[in-house]
Amino acid sequence: DAVPGDPIYVEASVTQDNFKWEKVGFRLKGNASLSAIWKNGVYKLPFKLQFDEFEDKYPETKNQRFYGFKELAMVPSYGDNSFMKEKLLTNLYRKAGVLACQVAYYKIFIDFGQGKKYCGMYQAIETVEEHLVVTQTGKKVGNVYKPESNLQTFVTSQFEKQNNKEISDYSDIQAFIAALNHSYRIGDRETWKKQLEAVFNVKGFLKYLAVNNTVGNWDSYGQLTHNYFLVNIDGVLQWVPYDLNLSFQMKGGLNRTALTFEMNEVKVQWPLIRYLIDDPEYFAFYKASVKEFVEKTFTPALMTDYLNKHKSVLAPHFTPNEIEKHPYGSIPNSQSFDQSVIDLDKYIKERHAAALDFIK
Repeated sequence: DAVPGDPIYVEASVTQDNFKWEKVGFRLKGNASLSAIWKNGVYKLPFKLQFDEFEDKYPETKNQRFYGFKELAMVPSYGDNSFMKEKLLTNLYRKAGVLACQVAYYKIFIDFGQGKKYCGMYQAIETVEEHLVVTQTGKKVGNVYKPESNLQTFVTSQFEKQNNKEISDYSDIQAFIAALNHSYRIGDRETWKKQLEAVFNVKGFLKYLAVNNTVGNWDSYGQLTHNYFLVNIDGVLQWVPYDLNLSFQMKGGLNRTALTFEMNEVKVQWPLIRYLIDDPEYFAFYKASVKEFVEKTFTPALMTDYLNKHKSVLAPHFTPNEIEKHPYGSIPNSQSFDQSVIDLDKYIKERHAAALDFIK
């Protein structure tokens, strides 16, 4: 049942080359980005496609898939004129051993009722509860949550289930929050750590922090209560970062700033960071993860090579003749794409140098 304020799926058809998918579920997605784009009078909006959303109404669409995908999120890279940040950061997470969605570039045309309009380049993101776990771990996925929580307490409404919705079982997330906030942390630290690690992949989260703090991402946990998933794999919850278009920035909206390497500014209202970093062993693992990341993966040479490679793929679609046009796009001109790539390369070099200072 629809909740007031929640987007609803409507029927749409999807075509790619000579292939067509009928009666596909289409709905808008996003929070700040969706609102900002709409207020600017732009129709290049973030949306989701659910290929078997209407299978009860149209049995012929039962288990309909787009090249194996049940659902895709399509994001317009709002705030990122390089169009690379989402794909680059998910790639960096995976290289560091953190689960993260696969991302691909797509040119999108949408018929709003007056024929197809070119809406420019989008990034297609796989859904967490479907492909990600099986393809990256080989294991079956359990409960998948998309929280709106700082993880201090359990409130059912703050942990939206992405699957298993007919089963009212939140015992895994309740056990995690109880273990994280247990008084053992003060009186019996080893028991606290043992119980927490039994229900949550602590080292996976610390690896995530190492990457996130190195690249700079103010739009994440520690500043906001969303933009992450918690996924149950073999009874242990795993952290999956999400919605990364505003990453590679140290300063953002509403005077928010990305976390420093030391994270001294993080208060107890963000227990998953504060409590872990207060533990010397966990902090040492986090710092070692930063070191490994900047020495093996996040090097200026490797990053410049990555940017050049992807620029060669994207650049033909940002020429004056090819580029998206207002109101069906938001990139000002082809020079803004080129300059954004140059700026991103410079920024990455600055963050690499800052990371080297931290791990001295």
